[in-house]
Amino acid sequence: MDRSIYTALNSMNILRDNQSVTAQNLANISVTGFQKDIQINFASVYLDRDKGIDPKVLALQEPGGFDSTPGPVQQTGAPLDLAVDGTGYFIVKPTNGKIALSRRGDFTVSADGTLRDGTGSQPISVDLEPITVPPHRKISISGDGIIEIEPLNAPLGQTVRVGQIATTFGSEVPLVKAIDGFVRPIDGSIPEPDNRTLLLSGFLEGSNVKSVDELVIGIDQSRAYEINVKFISTAQEIDEASASLMRMPS
Repeated sequence: MDRSIYTALNSMNILRDNQSVTAQNLANISVTGFQKDIQINFASVYLDRDKGIDPKVLALQEPGGFDSTPGPVQQTGAPLDLAVDGTGYFIVKPTNGKIALSRRGDFTVSADGTLRDGTGSQPISVDLEPITVPPHRKISISGDGIIEIEPLNAPLGQTVRVGQIATTFGSEVPLVKAIDGFVRPIDGSIPEPDNRTLLLSGFLEGSNVKSVDELVIGIDQSRAYEINVKFISTAQEIDEASASLMRMPS
């Protein structure tokens, strides 16, 4: 009977991990460019043996990942707000960590003159360098990421090219989301900027998390967890009853 209890406990551990994923997704429902995490898929399997079926059951786990489906796009009108149109990523340098991929495009010019997103990460140029924006009257970013400004002391209408934001369609190597929330190739490589990605200036991409779906999933997880708790309780009662029948009468 203890084997069935171990199976239920294993299922509860996986459900607990999935509940953490659901909570993480709901917590980031309003975060710009957030790509939701996918839960661990699992199923139970009986081990075959030569004569019959082994009563021991194992849980098979399929690792979770992340959903790369684009989120909803909302117009803001701000010249430094960018949204990736369809497939693709910005190449960014997080404040802590290696170069990574991101779909977050809420850019601003920081106090030190560099371009940064809402997390403080720096979008890098096609030369894989931080982008510095000089003081300006006006700034614009084209669909292929080219940044142009009207310098403060320049004649009206005269523009200067500052740089080009590096973007990539992705990588031939599978992408994974790290614990810091950024996407990187699984082998740690850095995709080459290809700038085939179309950028929408004055727009922001929202999170691709759907609150109703996550709430329904959370309810199902809670029910499954309760079923496993009841199963353990029932198994304990059966075990105690079996032990009682085996006692010698006094």
